[in-house]
Amino acid sequence: MRSATRRIPAVVLTTAVLGAVPLVGYAPSAQAAEGIRFQQLLNGERLPDGDVIQATVLPGGAAPGQISIQLKLSGVTWWKGIQSGPIVLCQAQDNQQSSSAQLSVDDFNAHGLQLWKAKTFGIHTEMYNVVDATQAMSGGNSYIFIWTKD
Repeated sequence: MRSATRRIPAVVLTTAVLGAVPLVGYAPSAQAAEGIRFQQLLNGERLPDGDVIQATVLPGGAAPGQISIQLKLSGVTWWKGIQSGPIVLCQAQDNQQSSSAQLSVDDFNAHGLQLWKAKTFGIHTEMYNVVDATQAMSGGNSYIFIWTKD
């Protein structure tokens, strides 16, 4: 006679154990990003989650009315990204060590600048909001962000 034991599908069991955690994607806004200042990036300071991101400004590196953003990884491999509100500007991971984008000053001023990284289970998480980005960064310039420690 067969046992009356009922098998629970792995997805249901995983959800029961972990909760409704997306294994890939963006983290919900349950935890606000840390507010940092652009000068901290220019100085290459260690940020609240232990990251070190060195920013460099190239005056005249973009067309007037545009801001150029470049992300480079140096010694780190997990996914990193830069966004301006809902606009994904740059992403890098593993063998893709850099990416770049341009956006209008109007879009930039409307949304600012946020730095993201993959956290537990590879979930893309907004880590830092550059609170003074719209005052410190201006059109016609190129900005390079080198992520050296996570």
